[in-house]
Amino acid sequence: MTARQSRSTQHLVTIMFLFCSCFLQAATLQVPEWFKLTARLDRAPELNQTCELQADIESVIGNLHDVQIKLILPESWKAEPESAKIALIKAGSKHKTVFKVTPGSYLSPGSIVVEAAFIVPKTELIAYFNREMPEDAAELSETVRRWPDETRRYTDISFALTPEETFYPVADDMWLSYDDRITVQEGFRGPSYYEDPLITAHQAQTDVAMFEKLETYIKSDPTLLETMQKSGIDVNRKLYDKLNGLYVLAVKAYQDNSLAIAGNFIEQFESAINTEPATAFAGLRIAAGNIKGLIYWGKGQRRLAEDTFKKTFYSNRKHPLQRYILRNIGLLMLSGKDTATAAEMFRLARSIKQGYTLLDRESEMLGKNR
Repeated sequence: MTARQSRSTQHLVTIMFLFCSCFLQAATLQVPEWFKLTARLDRAPELNQTCELQADIESVIGNLHDVQIKLILPESWKAEPESAKIALIKAGSKHKTVFKVTPGSYLSPGSIVVEAAFIVPKTELIAYFNREMPEDAAELSETVRRWPDETRRYTDISFALTPEETFYPVADDMWLSYDDRITVQEGFRGPSYYEDPLITAHQAQTDVAMFEKLETYIKSDPTLLETMQKSGIDVNRKLYDKLNGLYVLAVKAYQDNSLAIAGNFIEQFESAINTEPATAFAGLRIAAGNIKGLIYWGKGQRRLAEDTFKKTFYSNRKHPLQRYILRNIGLLMLSGKDTATAAEMFRLARSIKQGYTLLDRESEMLGKNR
């Protein structure tokens, strides 16, 4: 082994130790899909507003007898009916049940669990194994025989319902934080921003330091990157962790009103992301641009704040996160008594996504005050 190969191996072992956890799982024989249970809401839930929940259960193998479907709801939520019974769902057919659900409380995050109880068609399943999977039929049949005669299966619907906004389906376009230190007019919340709920400042510092160590290894050994990729290490994911770490540190500093420190972390973020394609890490780019604008706003540099918000918006105008940027521009305009531009920004923001309750209320107030 050459010195370079030895060095690459040592670096790779170090990186694997830093980044990877290996799990060995024994292969187990799985019973094929014999039913399907799915559920969805017809729209995003809103407080005290009734929406429809549709639960579908399909029998793939065998008939399902004595089916009972019920909802496990958050506290103070109501459903009509409370449960439904189906005597028989024949093999290959699907049954739809519709519930009217009324939210009675805010939840972020929240979920509705759909429970389906029914008799397991053991005889039909075993016949299917013998016919279609003869090599595995004995083991699969024994597995099914050990099951209880009646089974309960579950699926859930995730959502977030806050006083400011409702989210369904839940995606990565949720900003739940508002800086109420900035007040533009009575009745209006402060500008919105994204705060990672999972990453602590310590973890963020660790992620940044680990990627910088990784970069040092790669620079010292040009073959290491290819070796890592062949070993299944996702370098792009590690880059995201570094960028997110810098963003988290910027937010923490901003919340502490350490605006110069927050700005320094954003500069590091921009330097690290500059070499990446313009479409990479879109959500994080928008969040960082937003914090940069808020830093300028916090320093009293309104023109720079406006320019930064606008640059962030025009960098990716169709991204759903831009509703927050547009609202923040509107608030900035409102703080300067430009109600006409503020109203237009609010209108554009509302067109991006329904269910932004706070913005609907603020738009109504702005209309009354003009």
